[in-house]
Amino acid sequence: MAQKKWIVRGVIVVAVFAAMLIYCVKAMLDYPSDVSVESPSGRYVMQNVPVEKIFMLGGMAYLRVTDKQNPQKVYRTPLYDMQSLDMRPFENEQKVGISWIDFDQQAKTFTISMPQWKESWLNIFISNTPYTNLEND
Repeated sequence: MAQKKWIVRGVIVVAVFAAMLIYCVKAMLDYPSDVSVESPSGRYVMQNVPVEKIFMLGGMAYLRVTDKQNPQKVYRTPLYDMQSLDMRPFENEQKVGISWIDFDQQAKTFTISMPQWKESWLNIFISNTPYTNLEND
C-alpha cells in the first residue's frame, strides 16, 4: 500500500513538471519579438525573440524567420546568447539571415556561426528547423 502511494505521488510530480514545461515552452513560442528586420528583398521577416522570463534564461533568444510568400510557415533557430546579436540582414540567391545566422532557403536549414554558441536542452522544444553550428571560438 505504501509503495502504491509513492508511485502515485511520483506520477503526480512528473505530470506537474510536464504541464509546467509545456506551458513554459508554449509561452516562449508565443513571445513577441523585440527586434524585427526584413530581408533586403522584403520576402523574409526575421525577428529576435527574447525568452529571459522563463527558466532563468537571462540574455537568451531565438530567431524567428517568416517567409512572406508562405506566412503560415515559421522557422525558429535554437536559443542563442543575445550578447552576440547583430540584426543586420543579408540575402543572396541561396541564403538569407543576419550576422552569425544563415537560413538556407532551399534546404530550410540554419547555420549558426556565433562565437561561443552553446547547445541548450530547450532547443529540442524551441527550434523547429534543422541546424548546424560552425565552431567559432
